[in-house]
Amino acid sequence: MYEIKVQSPFTRHPDAYPDCNNEKALALYQAIDWEELYSQIEASGDSPENPFYFYEINRRNNLGENEMLCISGCLYGRVGVGYMRPKMERKGFFKKKDVLNPRFATQMDGVESPFALTCLQAFLRGDAAYLEENLINQEEGFSQ
Repeated sequence: MYEIKVQSPFTRHPDAYPDCNNEKALALYQAIDWEELYSQIEASGDSPENPFYFYEINRRNNLGENEMLCISGCLYGRVGVGYMRPKMERKGFFKKKDVLNPRFATQMDGVESPFALTCLQAFLRGDAAYLEENLINQEEGFSQ
């Protein structure tokens, strides 16, 4: 089961959806029209209540560790995809050792919506290998 939060640019607090299954999680995401939200923000002429609008899905993996995928609005119908999970990292200056970072994050901004949907589908399948392979830290403006 997943815990989902959806933040609209026109509300102050996100809507929370606890205990969602795969179908409900996918339906909530597909109900968001990212490009239309951006157009509504532009048309209003005002600053939105919350300039950071997003769809966030959380779960516990098979080891009981928290994983999170966050898809957020960017400009012109593009979105950002963030993936936070526990991951081993090599740390140290002279003597390197593996250390578990429980909140290791990867953020890719300015991607097309279909790519974000494939990332969400992989998250729902538990396909961490797909996410590790395809999500790279990347700033907006670079092509994928």
